[in-house]
Amino acid sequence: MKITILILFFLPALLNGEWIEPFTRTAEGLPVPYSDYKPVFPRDHGSHRGYGIEWWYWVGHLTEKGGEEKFGFQSTVFRLAGDPQEARKPAFGNFGNRQLYMAHTALSDLNGEKYLHRDRILREGWQASASDRTLSLKVGGIEAVMLDGGTGHRLKCGFLGDDLLELELVPKKPLVRFGDNGLSRKGNGRSSVSWYWSYTRLQAKGKLRYEGKEVEVSGSAWMDHEISSSQLGDDLEGWDWTCIQLADDTEVKAYRLRRKDGRSDPWSAVYWIDEHGKTERVYGNNFSWIVERTWTSPSTGLKYPTTVRIEAIRPDRGKVVYRLSPIIENQEFIGKIKSNAYWEGACRVSDDQGRTVGKAYLELAGYAGDLGARLN
Repeated sequence: MKITILILFFLPALLNGEWIEPFTRTAEGLPVPYSDYKPVFPRDHGSHRGYGIEWWYWVGHLTEKGGEEKFGFQSTVFRLAGDPQEARKPAFGNFGNRQLYMAHTALSDLNGEKYLHRDRILREGWQASASDRTLSLKVGGIEAVMLDGGTGHRLKCGFLGDDLLELELVPKKPLVRFGDNGLSRKGNGRSSVSWYWSYTRLQAKGKLRYEGKEVEVSGSAWMDHEISSSQLGDDLEGWDWTCIQLADDTEVKAYRLRRKDGRSDPWSAVYWIDEHGKTERVYGNNFSWIVERTWTSPSTGLKYPTTVRIEAIRPDRGKVVYRLSPIIENQEFIGKIKSNAYWEGACRVSDDQGRTVGKAYLELAGYAGDLGARLN
């Protein structure tokens, strides 16, 4: 999941052998997600405006109908609450001033080796809104709305100029809830928890207007929705994160939470999602995130570990290996504040024999400095 970026998903449960409940509020007075919350949909697809941080995130892999043109896309909406006393109140007509929204969109032209991206920062109002009753977003060129019957949703995201992607996204398996007791943890801080839900495999179909022509596209996508009021733990500076869609109709979510001393945090994790949506997981001491190659940005000078090997002990299969390599190198998102640049891009996935076994999106955040210090 970034600039004043807000993303990642982590896990709670037992600290020193016993369950530790999170604080009910942050030091600033914002509510903290609590354990055993039972989300109700479609309501919980909508905004939770009383909480400090929330985002809706889509990535996917698309192919032009009848052709060989291939694309990757990213679309993310961030919502940031203001004063805790004001956060729950509705906007002032069309000029709300209590909620801040950010929109990030990116298109990877994988054949043409081009990367387009755009970010916008908006106050709640005419150009930024999110329903608290269902999935209904309209933020800076990104629009998302539920389909009739609630079987999926439509997503629209604008890139540069007239370039536009419009998709219909239908889940191929149930919504997944990550974490323990309904919570996902980002380090040992008792406020560093979130509610975190995902559609790990969405059938995608629609049209792309790009470089003066409009084409039909189809493929697969992944969607995350996360709600929190805190960010990384105090001893963390960033994360390396991936969502993998394997050819056997299963998925993998893996992430390394990076400590300031360079080590991986024990709350780092790997999740496996089977063909029915059931999950298994291991934590930091049962997998390795190994950097094989880095790429240095000619624009920012930042060095990103874009080729990695994940070795894990999968409970039902023993040792597994996933090697991620970028399809094109330059997929660096540079927003209005260059110090918040991050790398987010489409990757190939191979096994320990070098055979292609799936596709992925990889996110590398916090390489421009201590992300936790800027976001907490």
